[in-house]
Amino acid sequence: MKIKNRVKIVILIIFSVIQIFPLLWLVNFSLKDNSEIYTASSLKLPETPVFGNYAEAWLKGNVAEYFLNSVLVTFISVAITVVLSCMMGYAITRMKWRGSNAALGFLMLGMMVPIHATLIPLFLLMQKAGLLNTHWCIIIPYIAAGLPLAVFIISNFLRSIPHELEEAAFIDGCGVIRSFVHIIIPVLKPAVATVAIFTFMSNWNEFIMASTYLQTSELYTLPIGLTAFRGAYSTALGPMAAAIVITCIPLILFYCVCSEQVEKSFAAGAVLK
Repeated sequence: MKIKNRVKIVILIIFSVIQIFPLLWLVNFSLKDNSEIYTASSLKLPETPVFGNYAEAWLKGNVAEYFLNSVLVTFISVAITVVLSCMMGYAITRMKWRGSNAALGFLMLGMMVPIHATLIPLFLLMQKAGLLNTHWCIIIPYIAAGLPLAVFIISNFLRSIPHELEEAAFIDGCGVIRSFVHIIIPVLKPAVATVAIFTFMSNWNEFIMASTYLQTSELYTLPIGLTAFRGAYSTALGPMAAAIVITCIPLILFYCVCSEQVEKSFAAGAVLK
């Protein structure tokens, strides 16, 4: 192995350790009781791991309820965003109609507007629509905020797919819908995975809009629930760390499942070239 390659590997290993260390430190922290946290070094491994911190956070701290609320909100918003972006990207890039480029440009304007810039107008709209203090009052804005980037990724990826695939399907008697479902969607897996990960991470961690629109604890998502949990467990640092670890687990698992497809998407030029 050349020295240059060895240096690259060492640099990448160091960078990986720096990135992973905070999570490992947090897991180590979550397995200690208060006596160890306040007396021993924060880097020292626990003498007796306290797995009860996770049970306390999950059951007594209502993390289970907040977790399920986050899963519900995120799953619905990601699913609808993926479906709509695939349909819109296909209509814009594969169908010939006047105004397709203008429609794409109009959608791209949404990337310039931060979701929290619409906080007060959306609050008034949701209040008039009777959706305030329901999960739909954050699901709908999450979908609207995620669509511009999602359509951009899907449409760019679709442009790299040869038209001959669809033309062959049309010759064989496939209609537009059947061709879209059976030909285009399977090829779009890398781009769909990219959209799903970006949307999932953005919606799972969103705090400001959820804390403004959700007013009862039964509807809280994890970011708001952790704030309430911190107030109730301000002296119990172990369960607090355990609750944060629980929050991170879905993000890590989701990325691990979709990471291969995301790499294919970048290689195929689904994002910026």
